[in-house]
Amino acid sequence: MLLFVITLLVVIAYHEGEAISCSQVNMFLAPCLSYLRGGGNPSQPCCAGLNSLKAAAPGKAERQTACQCLKSVSNTIPGINDDNAKQLPSKCGVDLGVPFSKSVDCNRYILQWLSSITHQAST
Repeated sequence: MLLFVITLLVVIAYHEGEAISCSQVNMFLAPCLSYLRGGGNPSQPCCAGLNSLKAAAPGKAERQTACQCLKSVSNTIPGINDDNAKQLPSKCGVDLGVPFSKSVDCNRYILQWLSSITHQAST
């Protein structure tokens, strides 16, 4: 039932063609709070939220926003362990395309990401 409610909220909050917002990122990550604070293994709804976040941030602008929002969440919600945040995407098997960390430089990271995409396209 919880997964259905989360999925419904995602569908309502995200409309095709609109930029992602930090409130959407927060909603996608809400099921991850217990993992982010305590570690262990992330729940299925948490990993589903990461997959939804990835789908909502396919381009440069969305990834830039997502990166800033992830950094903000890491720094503003009490009790989030930075190591847990960094490990969350790999534990869920989701490549967000942006790191989840308190200290990431989103501007620098996005430039590196674009450079790697350009390099891959030319080979």
